[in-house]
This record gives sequence, C-alpha cells and structure tokens, in this order.
Amino acid sequence: MMSGMGRIFSYENQAPNPLITNPKYAQRKLFGEDRKMHLMAENDFSSNGNDGMVMLQNTRWSIGSEWRLGYNDMHGYESETHIGRYIGKMQWIMPFIGLDWRYRKMEKGESEKNLFGQINTKDERRQISVGLAYTLPMLITLQTELYQDGNLRMQLMREDIPLSKRIRGDFMVNTDKEYMFGVKYIVNKNMGIRSHYDSDMGFGAGIYVNY
Repeated sequence: MMSGMGRIFSYENQAPNPLITNPKYAQRKLFGEDRKMHLMAENDFSSNGNDGMVMLQNTRWSIGSEWRLGYNDMHGYESETHIGRYIGKMQWIMPFIGLDWRYRKMEKGESEKNLFGQINTKDERRQISVGLAYTLPMLITLQTELYQDGNLRMQLMREDIPLSKRIRGDFMVNTDKEYMFGVKYIVNKNMGIRSHYDSDMGFGAGIYVNY
C-alpha cells in the first residue's frame, strides 16, 4: 500500500462490513498509507565514472536527482534534479521543473549543436527547465525539456529491461547527441555487476548498489 497499490473493491448492494465500525476513518487510514513517500537510491561504481540516482516518491509526486561523475575533466561532471507530479487516472504523464548542472573541459572555441541546430556547450552549464515525461508502450519514457536559454531536449529512456531472470538492460538517447546502453547482472536485491557504454565517458564496468 505504501507504493500506491492500495485498492478498495466493492459491488452493487454490498452489505456493510461488520468488522469495519467506522468506514470513513478506515478509508482515510488507507489513503494515508497509500500516499506515503518512499525513498530509493542507486549508485554505480564503474571504471569510467560514478553515476547514480536518488528519488523520493509517492503515488503522485516525484522528487529525483541523478548524477554522472567522470574521473577527469574531459569526461565531465553533471547532475539533473527534477520535481514533478503525475496526473491522470493512469499516471502516464508527469509535468516537472528541473535544474541541470554540467561541466566538461572542452577545447578552446569548441561547442556542440543538438539535433535542432542549437548550440549546447557543456562547460559550466547551469540551467532551469520545465518539461513533460510521458510513459510510452513497453515502459519507455519520452522526456521533453525546455531550458531557460531556449534550448529544447527530447530523450528516450528505459531502465530495468528484463533479459533473463537475473540480467537487465537499459538505454538512453537524446537530441543532445548523447546516448548510453548497458546491461547488469543481479547478484542480490541490493547489489549487482554492471557494464555500459556512455557517449561522454566511454566503456565502463563495475559494481552497483541499490536501496
């Protein structure tokens, strides 16, 4: 119930349950459990960098931050924080606001353009954004984000793709010409072995832990 799975089933002309002496109070308690916040976190200690996420979430609200930290300035460092709320009965859509910080040492005069032709440098980037995350079929997330400088980014991502009983896959690609794909082996519920390729940091392998 604390993960939003609490439900009440009833049928037409149902007689009152004699074990529930105060239905309104019982319903209020159920909703209180259903809407509790729960914490989750994951961190990947890899040969090409450190990346992870932490999230506080309930049935409607999501407050999350993720990071990718290279071991040198050329690989760069970045973090993204999003605060959003799922809307609709099925909760496929989540509007959000975000904060994006990035740094990467680049050659003098070097700049990058996204797929829309907008200049998108990654050295000392601090941007506030508004966006929309939409869950597509097969649980792929389409994220559209507009930054304060007018740049637009669209991203497709899916994590925890079941390949076997213990093997999971994940991928990410966006209009900033960034991409990532990886695979991990689940050792137990809190630890595993992961290998991935990142367009900024290259190939890496290591151990991940999650809570």
